[in-house]
Amino acid sequence: MLTAIQNTFTGLLDILYPRHCFACNKNLHEEENIYICKICLENIKKIEPRRCNKCGFELGPGITSSKKGCPECENANLRFERSFFVSDYKGPLKDLIHQYKYNKHECLAKPLGDLLINLLSHKDMIPEIDVVVPVPLHWKKRLERGFNQSELMAKRICKKLSLPISTNNLCRIKNTLSQTQLLRTQRQKNVSGAFKVKQPEVFYKKQVFLVDDVLTTGITASECARNLKSAGAKKVHFLALARAKL
Repeated sequence: MLTAIQNTFTGLLDILYPRHCFACNKNLHEEENIYICKICLENIKKIEPRRCNKCGFELGPGITSSKKGCPECENANLRFERSFFVSDYKGPLKDLIHQYKYNKHECLAKPLGDLLINLLSHKDMIPEIDVVVPVPLHWKKRLERGFNQSELMAKRICKKLSLPISTNNLCRIKNTLSQTQLLRTQRQKNVSGAFKVKQPEVFYKKQVFLVDDVLTTGITASECARNLKSAGAKKVHFLALARAKL
């Protein structure tokens, strides 16, 4: 009876407020998914290319990756151990991230968070996670946007997988410029001294999974990892929706 009422209510909402895919704008009236159509979801979940274990850069034929990274990142001194990505920053995933982050569609935290959960399950990394930490926003940026997109996804992950989360311990104390328009050398200077750990004991000897939406050079994630390790973290891994190219 309850299911029938819910289905009727959903049908009425579809008539009054038609659902559309946030990536391609396709009508979702006949689909089970609420935010993303099946075709876009399948495109996001396509088999990914070989990636560098450290920075996630796509490896071409004959190129290998070690603990120090690939030719793209081995001299970058990235402070996190490994990185994990759903896909590259392109196609439907890029569109969804843009809708989520810049058009302020908070509802996308659920399906995007679920993509990260599926990734962790596929990589069999869940048993290694001691604590999940979203990359923090400065309070001014958070006030402007209305939410921290990384924090909402991290909370989704921890709720579904029953994992501990730390949201206010690693904090951004410097209101940095957006990294998107800066060169690599400028990015490093921009985030230097931008983060601080309030209670180091929370991360002592822990395996930390740092969560963000997109990685480009890895400099912001690396600076976060440096602070976490200075606080005593055993290892820091990086988890993001997409890997972008500079």
